[in-house]
Amino acid sequence: MFNKSLTVVLPVYNGETRLRKSVHEILELASELTSKFGVLIIDDGSSDDTFEVAEELAAHYPQITVRRHRQRRGLGSAIDYAQRRLRSDAIIVHDGVTPIDAGEIRSLWRRWSSETPAGIIDVAEPATMQDSMSDLAKLPVIHAAMERAHGRLLGFQMVSPLPFDEAFAELGAEEAATMLRSDSPRKQRNSGIGDVPSMPRPKFFKTLANFALGE
Repeated sequence: MFNKSLTVVLPVYNGETRLRKSVHEILELASELTSKFGVLIIDDGSSDDTFEVAEELAAHYPQITVRRHRQRRGLGSAIDYAQRRLRSDAIIVHDGVTPIDAGEIRSLWRRWSSETPAGIIDVAEPATMQDSMSDLAKLPVIHAAMERAHGRLLGFQMVSPLPFDEAFAELGAEEAATMLRSDSPRKQRNSGIGDVPSMPRPKFFKTLANFALGE
């Protein structure tokens, strides 16, 4: 079994009727992929009992944590939260709209695993002015890639956690301290879900998500 940590993020809006079945399928699949896994359910401003169902699931499965948005924020917010707060080796985020196909998680995990040698973790180097200018020069290419990906940003997508310095950049001291401790009391039960960030330059994924959703 590949000894890397995995967190699956599920933004859910009014999904009480399908949430239990989907989560059970994801838990079963994730347990086959790695022993270090978790599921983060984000109730994205639901008006039904999605949050109550999520809390019920979390009470039964220590791998599950729950976050609640009072108002709907969309996929961009879920990706931003995952990148800043989750420290898993791999983070897979659902789009929150299309039907959940757990098989997509297996495909993404296998692809990511084949590209990630065991024991080797990518850590981002500090950005330089030359790097920034180089990124600006690539904007037309990035924009074209975003347009091509517009129709493909469906289902599950792999995203990358931000390096610690970037994750803390827009947080206040108290919030940053909270992030280091835990996101919630329940989160402490999942302390084994990774602690090393991987793969630099993740802002592209957030930008791509917001572009695809017209945000």
